[in-house]
Amino acid sequence: MCARYTISVSSLNKLLAQFACELVPMSETRVEWKPRYNVKPGEREAQSLVVRLVEGKRQMGLVHWPLVPPWAKSRKVDFSTVNARAETVATKPAFRAAYKKRRCLVVADHYVEWETAGKAKLPWLYSVDEEQPFAIAGLWEVWRDPEQPEAAPYESCTLLVTEGNDLTRRIHDRMPVILDPADYDAWLNCEEIPLVPFPADRMSARRVSTLINNVRNEGPECLADAE
Repeated sequence: MCARYTISVSSLNKLLAQFACELVPMSETRVEWKPRYNVKPGEREAQSLVVRLVEGKRQMGLVHWPLVPPWAKSRKVDFSTVNARAETVATKPAFRAAYKKRRCLVVADHYVEWETAGKAKLPWLYSVDEEQPFAIAGLWEVWRDPEQPEAAPYESCTLLVTEGNDLTRRIHDRMPVILDPADYDAWLNCEEIPLVPFPADRMSARRVSTLINNVRNEGPECLADAE
């Protein structure tokens, strides 16, 4: 499960350089960048920063989360498309078309899971390579309103999840499919790659303030260590 993450990097240029991509043309999707400390599904504005392959070139832009299948009658879907399980993503009706043709890198620098302690939900923040930005394997789709054919298309994404590794499974048995940079091209080109747990020795975890539990909270204090 992965239903909350952050992308707290202040420099968009740093991300463009790290992921070797360019911004989508401003006429298509304007990217007004600001660090995000509490990205969650269902936000009104497109807030998931993704990298896609467009005419052979990597482009970075913002899309909605969770994924809305193109055949959905409404873009108001339930939260069953927040994540796609690696084991079934190629066959599930909501994901199989995107898996074949529309893959993306979802840019993050932490993700969150919660430990249950009595009635308390204690958030743990997971990071990669000493809190460097990383890519979660994602899929994207385009939905068009059948009642408003002239309206702009609604672009959305889902995050792939797989079984946990030795570090993460203490809190949750699933984790996002974090991609090694060596696999970015293969994933974006819709090639088959192992959708396996990321190496635990390249990850770290720390417990953070419960401020991040509230979806309305947004700011660097969400990443503060738990007291």
